Amino acid sequence: MIHLRDSMTEIKWKRRMNIQKKKLLKTHQRGVPADKDASNLVKRLQKYEEEYFRFIHHPIPPTNNPAEQTIRNVTQGTRSDWGNRWLERFWSIQTTCEQQGRNLLDYMTQTLVHYLRGAVPLSPIYS
Repeated sequence: MIHLRDSMTEIKWKRRMNIQKKKLLKTHQRGVPADKDASNLVKRLQKYEEEYFRFIHHPIPPTNNPAEQTIRNVTQGTRSDWGNRWLERFWSIQTTCEQQGRNLLDYMTQTLVHYLRGAVPLSPIYS
């Protein structure tokens, strides 16, 4: 329905969105999977119902995609501490290879081959 907004009158779109809203709210009343995440989602929906559906009656975007995209650009798309640590290590290796005039792909390939063979790791690139 959100993507059909431009193809119908404002009144018709609001009416249809309200129907979708009611369907969604009825769905969570009928039964929620015995799952902590599902239960938490229903609780948030009940608590913040007005905020979640504010875009129907106010000229605001229905999603927060611009803010989320900005955050993803800042974090380079990672969504975990593990991903952030991996990228930090990779960028450190990349920068060191550049400073030493080494080919990054060659270094990473050699490192992976050594690892898969259970061989002694390559000497640190810092030496």
